[in-house]
Amino acid sequence: MAFRKKNRREFIRAAGATGLAIGVAGCSSNGDGNGNGVSGAEELGEQIRELNFVVPTSGVNQFRNELANMVAANWREIGIDVDFEELDFSAHVDKAVVQQDFDASLLGWGGTPERIDPHTFIYDMHHSDNMGEGGRNTPGYSNPEYDELAELQVTQPDEEERQQTVYEAQEIIARDQPRAYIANEGGIHPYASGRITGIEPTLGEGLNSFWNMISVEPLEGDTVTMGYPSEIISLNPMQDLATPDRQFVRLIYDQLFRIGTDGLPTPWAAADEPEIEDGGRTYTVEIRDGMTFHDGEDLTIDDVEFTYNLYADSPTYGSLVDVIGEIETSGNEITFHLEEEYAPFVANVLGQVYLFPEHIWGDVEPEELSDFEDENWVGSGPFMFEDWERQSELQLRAFDDHFNPPNTERFIRIPGSDVAQQFGALESGSIDFIGAIPQPTALARIDEDDDLDGADFEDIGYVKIAYNMRREPFDNVNFRRALSYCVPKTEYVDFVRDGMGTVTHSTISEHNEFWHNPDVEEFDEDLDAARAELEEGGFGWDDDGALHFGADQ
Repeated sequence: MAFRKKNRREFIRAAGATGLAIGVAGCSSNGDGNGNGVSGAEELGEQIRELNFVVPTSGVNQFRNELANMVAANWREIGIDVDFEELDFSAHVDKAVVQQDFDASLLGWGGTPERIDPHTFIYDMHHSDNMGEGGRNTPGYSNPEYDELAELQVTQPDEEERQQTVYEAQEIIARDQPRAYIANEGGIHPYASGRITGIEPTLGEGLNSFWNMISVEPLEGDTVTMGYPSEIISLNPMQDLATPDRQFVRLIYDQLFRIGTDGLPTPWAAADEPEIEDGGRTYTVEIRDGMTFHDGEDLTIDDVEFTYNLYADSPTYGSLVDVIGEIETSGNEITFHLEEEYAPFVANVLGQVYLFPEHIWGDVEPEELSDFEDENWVGSGPFMFEDWERQSELQLRAFDDHFNPPNTERFIRIPGSDVAQQFGALESGSIDFIGAIPQPTALARIDEDDDLDGADFEDIGYVKIAYNMRREPFDNVNFRRALSYCVPKTEYVDFVRDGMGTVTHSTISEHNEFWHNPDVEEFDEDLDAARAELEEGGFGWDDDGALHFGADQ
């Protein structure tokens, strides 16, 4: 991937563009305010209650905060009162993902490399098995027709057959709209080219990628410092809920396989590719010789076996290893006997399960796994834990005995109040790169500073609005579809983000070309279409334009 200085015209289109976007978002009318021109249910029932809309603060993500305001304006335009609740990142994740206490929630879903395989987006995020507290199916979407496809795709080793199943699943998801899929954001991560070298951004993550964090190195000294506009919630791999957490957990803990820069699983703690037998139901993996944990204890095949049994007891990640029926070990090899064929086993199981030291985790009870605090966070990864002041900085140090040690001796992560503040810190020399995208006006300053540059990347994750289908009226498909017709996706990408990113209507990004279905139903901003959906769903409006259930609902 090439990196280049950006011309100012590539960042800033025209003065007032963002203001235009907001104006466009609320331009459609609902009648004259007296009910004229408004149809729907002939007899009205209860008025639709005020909806709780949980969104990021402008400091956490100014782009998404502005989008949320545009969406809320359109929802009000079609007769819905909105309670606009702005939260910092950790509070937002706790409320919307852990507690699932929301009506609608605007959050991003990270495009980490293991998610190039469609299983995470198709099964983890939408199958009804994953709708419990802390599960990735935060909307509570439950559709037997869809579940059947989500289950089928993992049993199809033939990629062409699996692709067709994944295509069908995307069509159903687009039709049912448990979430509004808005944009694959992508963009530019700024870095100090005068202070660091060896950057390696990847699809979906940019400079937040694992490969960048082990390849980047300082031109002087022994430390690389990154900025990110949120705190890390936990370094416990069993509480690995948010993408920023995962990006650092995986530096400390190894896996048998990692997703390479090409998007394919590559042997990591495994010595080589797995031996696959029994029609794709048996996988044998040899682990590397000479691996140790950060405290000096050997990493053995017994630790690997312990790890997979530990995951089976995990209330958070037990489903990840459900397909494993039996485990055997011999010498330096571990053999997994699967209950059934499981197409993404290498990428989504061997590539996601972190290796735990049995001498530390062996006495932890299953119900305590997600709350356990290892004082030193001992893993076997390329970085070892050094210190953590939660609101100040997280410090990691290179594990020199690792088979692939990083290029910097120390790696420091600095949380910030907002991206703008961190861009100022980048300019002043306090940090070396930012794992978030500043406003275009800030990015334009790269042209004026010979020590700064920008790394381009495309995204397989996306920003989306989740609708809590456990609650009325979100259990009504027409209501959800109407809300999605109120989202100004094009204005968000073209004006708010100044052309960074792509509009999406599917849970699989167009940048994930093989698995993306380009023909799903599209939900572009259209308030007339939104009202038509509400009429079809049996809703109606009073003389003041407020939305009501129909009397027979």
